[in-house]
Amino acid sequence: MKKTLAILCLLALLGGCLAACGAKKPEKLLAGKWNADVASFEFKAFEFVPDKDEPLKGTVNLGLIGRFVGGDYEITPAENKDAQPMVKITYKLLLISTTRSYFFTVDANTLTLQKEGSDVAMTYTRDTGTTEGTTA
Repeated sequence: MKKTLAILCLLALLGGCLAACGAKKPEKLLAGKWNADVASFEFKAFEFVPDKDEPLKGTVNLGLIGRFVGGDYEITPAENKDAQPMVKITYKLLLISTTRSYFFTVDANTLTLQKEGSDVAMTYTRDTGTTEGTTA
């Protein structure tokens, strides 16, 4: 009886580990090109390119009004299942460095960014020329 119970506990633990491994990682979900659903937002487009050695960090190309600006980003994964991951974006424009932090969710081909401390959410759609986790 004890042996059967131990085997069942081991199988339950193994099943939980496999489910966690199968979950999409935030760095894979965020990678790629994104375009604003409404053109009046601060950023018209993003392209997130993860670093090969540190996948939670990478470079980002930002589409601002009339120009593209390069920068860096870093993802902070969610601490628990009820929390959202955050992305911190740092870019330089006219020699002024700016850092902004956003909570983010990715649902299919929709990226939603909510600035830390704000109730306003910005929505972006994955560029049709890219697929999840790539940067074509």
